[in-house]
Amino acid sequence: MRVARRQVFDIPDPKIVVTEHQIVTVACPCGQRTTGTAPAQATAPVAYGPRLAAIGVYLLHGQFLSVSRTAEALSDLFGVPVAATTVACWVKRTALGIIDKVLPVIGDRVAAAPVAHFDETGLRTAGKLAWLHSASTATDVLLSVHPRRGTEAMNDADVLPRFTGVAVHDAWAPYDTYTAATHALCNAHVLRELVYVTDTATGQVADLSQQAITALTSLWRLVCAARAEDREPDQRVIAEPLHLLRSAVILGAEATTARTTPLERKHHNLFLRLRERRADYLRSVTNPAVPFDNNAAEQTIRMPKLRIKVSGSMRTLTGAQHFAAIRSYTATATRQGINTLDALIQAATGNPWIPTTT
Repeated sequence: MRVARRQVFDIPDPKIVVTEHQIVTVACPCGQRTTGTAPAQATAPVAYGPRLAAIGVYLLHGQFLSVSRTAEALSDLFGVPVAATTVACWVKRTALGIIDKVLPVIGDRVAAAPVAHFDETGLRTAGKLAWLHSASTATDVLLSVHPRRGTEAMNDADVLPRFTGVAVHDAWAPYDTYTAATHALCNAHVLRELVYVTDTATGQVADLSQQAITALTSLWRLVCAARAEDREPDQRVIAEPLHLLRSAVILGAEATTARTTPLERKHHNLFLRLRERRADYLRSVTNPAVPFDNNAAEQTIRMPKLRIKVSGSMRTLTGAQHFAAIRSYTATATRQGINTLDALIQAATGNPWIPTTT
């Protein structure tokens, strides 16, 4: 006899389960009346439970449906009439719990980390340009929205003002005002800038820019090869690309020192920055914990940018801040192996998952 097996994976017909809670009031012979306490999720005579609320928040801020389409999806999936205002209330309640109980813990964890990534990007909010700021590690993500881009917003997020580890970021000047941190500049950014020089310059300047690109990429390949073998880079081997990079930067700064055109001034400033902040660009060579680039921060803000592309700008600053809080929560949970929907169900009950403080 021969047996062939075929398995079909499917989802049972989703149906709403109604649980009735009866709150009993009893009278004591002394005349005192005592009434039972309703469960936390039974906030009214008729209410939706935390699982349905979590699915609504997930569809809105996890899959980037609009509020009205989220309400329609819930009605189609589960056969219950859900109003768009109900979805909005779920989001507000979930976000406020996260802001109150979870974000301070995430902020403390990032501020105490030995290495953290920082970035910012524009976020259209209430018809104006606001800014989404990101502070993250391999296990934690803190997103915040602020009308300003600079130190006022960073101070409000309250990570960089107390951060003493290695801050990985691009060369935007406000980051450098936080002197308690050690700074590591993103090499992916500077490679793009050097490519721009090779595309817009001619002669010696273009050649020196290409030399810097070759030296920097060769250096990183050598470092990666050494780290893959669990050893420190051989100083004799990396000496050549280090020398080529240094000479390209010094000669490039000299070749553009006249700064006779706006473009030449831009080229000069780049070479000058590479020369003066050499240690910050090469920190990944001397510290194995520091990455070559700031791509981790760019990945952190990629999904919020996708949210804007899919559903348009945020209508209010408060709504944008609630979105950032929920994304911080779900991204951190995911990085720590917690299922996104499970984390949102916990948040919808008023007792969100909180990362450990140690």
